[in-house]
Parts: sequence; structure tokens; C-alpha cells
Amino acid sequence: MTSKLFDPVLSRLQNSLDLRLKQQGLVSSNIANSNTPGYHAQRVDFKAAFDRVFSQGLESGPMMRAARGGHMLPEDSETAPVRTIKPQAWAEDGNSVNAEEEMVILAENNLLYNATIEVLKRRLGMLEYAASDGGR
Repeated sequence: MTSKLFDPVLSRLQNSLDLRLKQQGLVSSNIANSNTPGYHAQRVDFKAAFDRVFSQGLESGPMMRAARGGHMLPEDSETAPVRTIKPQAWAEDGNSVNAEEEMVILAENNLLYNATIEVLKRRLGMLEYAASDGGR
């Protein structure tokens, strides 16, 4: 998206959706490994990710960089800051996954993902309305 045509809110919403998708994958992996000895749960550090996104400035859109000659790769979605959760002292097998906590995080993440989608739909609806010259 170019920031001259679309406002920077759309790129921020895209970043938020990317982070929520990454969190979904991490929670799924955590739940799948809940019985694996020595496995440490992982979570997206949303505070660090949003601090980085908003410190780029509202004028800049999604940043792209060339890896090689003709290749273009997204920067933010792959490098989302991830925290590793250490196991509790009483965890006999060294596994830090708490299934109940993961299910709560999964539900919260799903709710926030759907809310972001709704905001994105409304923003695009406003653009569609403006492009149709006010519905005429």
C-alpha cells in the first residue's frame, strides 16, 4: 500500500494482523508441545512490536528491503519480537506450557484479530464510499 493513497492507519492494522497471526501460530505450537519435556512456551511481545512500529513515524508505510537483486521481503512479520516463558520451579519436566493459560491467550488473540478485521473493513468501506463520490 502506498501511504499517499491510503492513510497510515491501514498499514498499522496490517502490522497488527501480522502480529496476531504470528501469536496464533505460537499458541498452537505451545499447545501441541504441552507434554514435551523441556519445551518452553513462546509469545509475541506486543509491547515491543508496537513500540517499534509506531516509532517508525506515521508518515512511513510498510517498509520493504531487497535481500538480493530482484527479491523483496517483508520486514516486520518475520522479525516480531518473541518472548520465551521460563518454566515454574515446580515443573518436573521443565515444560513451561500452561494449557489453561494458552487457551485464554488463544481466545483473547482471536477476539482482537476479529476486532482488527472489523476496523479494517470499516476503513476500507470509507475509502469505497469516497471513491464512489459519496454514493452517487
